[in-house]
Amino acid sequence: MSRDITLLHPDVQHIIPNFLEECKKQGLIVKITDTLRSKNEQDNLYAQGRTKPGKIVTWVKYPYSNHNWGMAFDICRNDGKGAYNDNDGWFKKVGKIGKKFGLDWGGDWKNTPDKPHFELTKYGNTNTLIKKYTLPENFKKTWINEEKKYMFVNRNYSYNGKIKCLNVINEKGENYVKIRDLAELLNKNIKYDNETKITILDDIIENVKVLVNNKEHIIKSVKINDFNFMNTRELANVLGYETGYNETLQKIYFTLKNSIIHKLNFIKGR
Repeated sequence: MSRDITLLHPDVQHIIPNFLEECKKQGLIVKITDTLRSKNEQDNLYAQGRTKPGKIVTWVKYPYSNHNWGMAFDICRNDGKGAYNDNDGWFKKVGKIGKKFGLDWGGDWKNTPDKPHFELTKYGNTNTLIKKYTLPENFKKTWINEEKKYMFVNRNYSYNGKIKCLNVINEKGENYVKIRDLAELLNKNIKYDNETKITILDDIIENVKVLVNNKEHIIKSVKINDFNFMNTRELANVLGYETGYNETLQKIYFTLKNSIIHKLNFIKGR
């Protein structure tokens, strides 16, 4: 079995470096352990734990694994704490990142979860691929490096004083940017809803530390134009207020918490 990512479909190849970089940013050191599998490799792996010694590691024969189609890869952790040690939920953290890049994570499989496994089902599952192409060799003939079809150029984009150089497609004088790059520039979270088929951009919610009476509090905030817009209810709470909305007056109101009012009345009574 190969660890060479250049044997995978170009779409998967493009995802992996960004996926690995994001994992690294979050302190998750990932190593690719398995990419493309030949017929012999897949069938020998399937025999393991059945007709050959060893532990069962796959449930399908060739060509019913996305590894055979160049659409899948396996990983392990490479931080010296054990390649498959998951006591700290390491694989789930990596799985969450993989899904942000459009990958399916094997850890989500209900019957036979496979935490080290990631695959791209952009072109369908293996049944779909077999029905359309019969064999992986036929599918590989359709692999075209999309970058060769277009002219890529670097362009500097600025937003609120933040400058980022983006690699964009220039087609007939028009620039086309990756939506993920644009989301990062605009300080947005990006996610894809598989049911509605809609890409969603949300403002990034940050945690801001606030010191009140020498006590530290964490409040959710959205940063726009270098200003922190804090969650009103949370901020009011740490300042000793309750807040609500008056439907009749259509106004947000603030009142001192009962516990504070009682305390003030007690002090006043003395």
